[in-house]
Amino acid sequence: MGRLQQGMDMSRNYFKVIAFLTVVSLFLIIWFMWREAHKTEPKAQVSHHPVAPFKSYIAGVGIVEASSENIIIGTPLQRVVKKVFVKVGEEIQAGSPLIELENRDLEAELKSKEVDYQIAVANYEKLKDYPRLEDIASAEANLKSAQASLFQAKHEYDIVEKLEDKRALSQNEINRRKVNFEQAQAKVDEAKSAFSKTQTGTWKPDLEIAKLQILQAKTNVDRIKTEIERTIIRSPIAGKVLQAKIHEGELAMDASVSPMMVIGNTTEKYLDVSINQFNAPYFNQNAPAVAYLQGDPNFEFPLEFVHLEPYLVRKKNLTNDISEKTDTRVLQVTYRFLNGSEHLYVGQQMDVFIESNQLNNGAKNEVQKN
Repeated sequence: MGRLQQGMDMSRNYFKVIAFLTVVSLFLIIWFMWREAHKTEPKAQVSHHPVAPFKSYIAGVGIVEASSENIIIGTPLQRVVKKVFVKVGEEIQAGSPLIELENRDLEAELKSKEVDYQIAVANYEKLKDYPRLEDIASAEANLKSAQASLFQAKHEYDIVEKLEDKRALSQNEINRRKVNFEQAQAKVDEAKSAFSKTQTGTWKPDLEIAKLQILQAKTNVDRIKTEIERTIIRSPIAGKVLQAKIHEGELAMDASVSPMMVIGNTTEKYLDVSINQFNAPYFNQNAPAVAYLQGDPNFEFPLEFVHLEPYLVRKKNLTNDISEKTDTRVLQVTYRFLNGSEHLYVGQQMDVFIESNQLNNGAKNEVQKN
């Protein structure tokens, strides 16, 4: 009987525990449901497309660019970058150094060419000042020496000529004296010619050749200096560094492969507008035009026509709109901002609307994606 009573008590305790857990679970479920129902969700950012302010219009996509256009800095020399002189956003002047490439081999070659130039100049000065007094004295001494040798050889040969009996000397001795006399006579003639040449001075064609050698050596020096100057890349305009993608120690590449730097004059900004080829016939450069920030119709930027390129090119600026035409060509038109461009950045994309009163009656006056 006692065991039965104990078992019933334990059953009651289990029931109470289960009931308590059930109530707590229901409470938690109700609380979570209430919290989810009253949870404040962040408002999704709504992007509103700008609405054209004209009844009839054509639309385009514009890219903000510098008034000088975006100038891509490159080099035909594939050399390691020694130094980068500027940083992004820095103002620069025309001719300011931007990048210096490694040029130690050219510096060494320049020294060699400068020595060649100095040798050519020294050789010309030597020829121009010829003869010196020492040269004349030396040539005169050589002539006198030759004349003395001739006198001795002639004396010995005259003895042979005066002999009544030629058999007094061997035939070999007679021949030797005759040859010595003739050689001495030839040396005298040679010494006279050299002495006369020394007195006359440098031959004019020799001076002209020496001048040309100087010119050739100077040209080689200037060529190497030009090569060294080419390793220092300078800014072609006054403006601002818009982008820099090169660092010291990297290999400089051709701009068509990898632009090292982009510069431009941002004192005034332009808008490069791409107009779909189907809308190009309705474009009027004198028509009013406005631009809006993409997705923000609150800021309107009046535009003024600058110029157009009368050659349609393949489309490059994409809006990523689902209805956008990609396999098409576009007319590129450049506008300037009349005001407010100081808050825009180069490379920013904008929606552009240009008034057109020449659209066909059946044409829709709405944005055609470029």
